[in-house]
Amino acid sequence: MVVRLRLARHGTRSNPFYHLVAIQNTKARDALPIEKLGEYDPVPRPVYDQLLQKHKQRSNEDRPGYNGEVIQSGILEKPVMQKRIEWNEDRIKYWLNVGAQPSKPVFKLLYKTGIIPQEKVHLYSRSPLYATPDNVPADTKTRS
Repeated sequence: MVVRLRLARHGTRSNPFYHLVAIQNTKARDALPIEKLGEYDPVPRPVYDQLLQKHKQRSNEDRPGYNGEVIQSGILEKPVMQKRIEWNEDRIKYWLNVGAQPSKPVFKLLYKTGIIPQEKVHLYSRSPLYATPDNVPADTKTRS
């Protein structure tokens, strides 16, 4: 039984989000997984928590107003857009140590977040030796 770490698509059309799951290799994309390891939302969405904290900090500061009252504006700044990734790093490392194979998109996500070390990158990259046709020996080239 080969276990893969891959993304299972959920959400509506034009509004996807993905579950990071450990699942058998032969199962369908949205089949029942062995374990759900996290969620990934590739669509940048506004993060209002940081803006509200900034707004509260500013509203606590003394600002000159009419008769000593503090004037507060209800207008917030432009929201910060972020993609959301939430997962259980311990369980992902467990599945990788047991021998689960990540799919290419999952590999890229895990590499970017630092869960997969630099030494493992060569598994999904093309070998530079065979990338260009100039490295083919002269006797195997066809003449035209």
